[in-house]
Amino acid sequence: MDQFANRLKQARKMAGLTQEQVSFELDISRSNISKYENGFLKPNIQTIKDLIKLYKVDANYLFGSEEDDI
Repeated sequence: MDQFANRLKQARKMAGLTQEQVSFELDISRSNISKYENGFLKPNIQTIKDLIKLYKVDANYLFGSEEDDI
């Protein structure tokens, strides 16, 4: 699993959300949430913005900046 996918999954869990809840909140299929978290699909820019807002994390964290851990 790539670092982005791993951090995306970690951020969701830290936010206390299930894939189903994220799917409902952002109107994205649960299947796509799973694909994002397993590195099989990359979200588009708007989806990344929505995930950052929902998870309350910094983009630098998701993209691998070691300085910005949760």
